[in-house]
Amino acid sequence: MRLTLKQLKSLAVETASGVKLGHTHDIILDTNGQMIAQYSVKQSIISPKEYLISRDQIVKFENEKIIVEDSAVAENKPSTSSEPVAMSESA
Repeated sequence: MRLTLKQLKSLAVETASGVKLGHTHDIILDTNGQMIAQYSVKQSIISPKEYLISRDQIVKFENEKIIVEDSAVAENKPSTSSEPVAMSESA
């Protein structure tokens, strides 16, 4: 499946157990590997709460939503700051 950024931003994001996290707000690119490293997920445009979901935490893409591991919420408490997040190198 191929998606434009506009299409990606329209997808809802929820955990495998059905907890709704919000919608894809932005993406963080790994320019060395030319791939998406993380997805920024917000409950709403004006909400300060943000989840950074690693591409490794994606379970699957569906037509109208992205399913992520339940652990994405436990490991990724909502961030209220807009400071950059350090990305780790893949092995």
